[in-house]
Amino acid sequence: MAQLRCNVVTPTESVLDTESTYVEFPAWDGQKGVAPGAAPFLVRLGEGRLRIERSGGSDVFLLDGGFAQMNGGTLTILADGLTSVTGLSAGDADKELAAANADATKRGTMDARSNAEHRQRLAYARVALARSGSRR
Repeated sequence: MAQLRCNVVTPTESVLDTESTYVEFPAWDGQKGVAPGAAPFLVRLGEGRLRIERSGGSDVFLLDGGFAQMNGGTLTILADGLTSVTGLSAGDADKELAAANADATKRGTMDARSNAEHRQRLAYARVALARSGSRR
């Protein structure tokens, strides 16, 4: 089976470096899937589920923005933030969403509004992943 190399790094650590059969992630304009043989690209990432399929299973993370680059059979994901779904709690996610929604209703500067909207998108993604029964 054809494979592609997948590297996932954050500003503080190298999280994953593995051979994969398929990778799915949130681009800024919607979900993107990458299989072996994909053409080179560079894309800004959004907030949501990062799923890395391997022959022995899959890894699922909550992704908080960044960039992804496909080049020469290697997909590199430079994540602004990354959380394993095994560490997500539905109760904590619901509280975070309630706080983000409350902040979004407040008046403020454009930067404050943009920050609040980002927190909302991330909180919605966290709730969806925490509540999903399957981790795929």
